[in-house]
Amino acid sequence: MASRNVELARAGFAALAEAYRTGDVAPLRALFEEQIDPSFVLRGEGEVFTEGEWHGPDGLLDFVRNQMEAIEAMWIRPEGFIEVGDDTVVVPITFGGRARHTEIAVELSPTHVYTVRDGRVVMLRIFREREEAFAAAQATA
Repeated sequence: MASRNVELARAGFAALAEAYRTGDVAPLRALFEEQIDPSFVLRGEGEVFTEGEWHGPDGLLDFVRNQMEAIEAMWIRPEGFIEVGDDTVVVPITFGGRARHTEIAVELSPTHVYTVRDGRVVMLRIFREREEAFAAAQATA
């Protein structure tokens, strides 16, 4: 049986995939308000395409909107949900679509590392390499 943290991650990815499919981020707002802690931080680690930080549920929603503005026909596929310690879930993903301005096909495979406290996500770190992500998750577990 999957842990509460894994179920939280699965629900988030299912909602995100649906938003990418439909182009409608409105349903994400309620989910993010429920699952994302107000102190939440999203940031890219190392040499990853994601620059900057996003804060709170609204910051995460802005991040998703920015992705959807840059990439059309976007899709996302989690490759697995791996628990590391009591509060960390590592999710290697593949996502892609078509760059809106160049129409070039895009496909990337970063790894997400989620930190969960008291049933809410407090941090999402995005890594380019899976090995980096697992090392960082184990260092904080």
